[in-house]
Amino acid sequence: MYTIQTGKELHLSNVLSLRKKMKQAQINEELVKVGKFLADNGIKKDGPLVTTTYSVDQDGTLDMELLVPMDRLTDVPSEYILKPQFILTNALYTRYEGDPSKLQVAYAELIQYIKQNKLHQITTGYNVGVKDVQISEGISVSAIDIYIGVSNNKL
Repeated sequence: MYTIQTGKELHLSNVLSLRKKMKQAQINEELVKVGKFLADNGIKKDGPLVTTTYSVDQDGTLDMELLVPMDRLTDVPSEYILKPQFILTNALYTRYEGDPSKLQVAYAELIQYIKQNKLHQITTGYNVGVKDVQISEGISVSAIDIYIGVSNNKL
């Protein structure tokens, strides 16, 4: 059981965004490329990595976005978009701690909360990587904050 909070906000500044269809194995490759871009340009990451998935194709291809807050505005290559501000308001929020492969359990509870309270989801879920802890060889536990925007409207 997760504690779900309402009316939360997520604010990010100077965000490098990459939205792309990719397989799970490609995600790390893209993160390495982003890290290289930052290092080559003397830019520091200024906050946690945020990810969101818009859809999953039948073959497992993810349509997802990687959001990386930077310590300053800069020109970015054409494959990226620079977002000076990213603001998500009126969001449901919970923190997931555990095996990253079981993150869907927290999402299921959020979706159930949305249904029970007759809310209207207006964004995808945004995963904010808080920490990654290696427990033992090959076993890691993650802390991930999840935000889902819901409408203020009473329909």
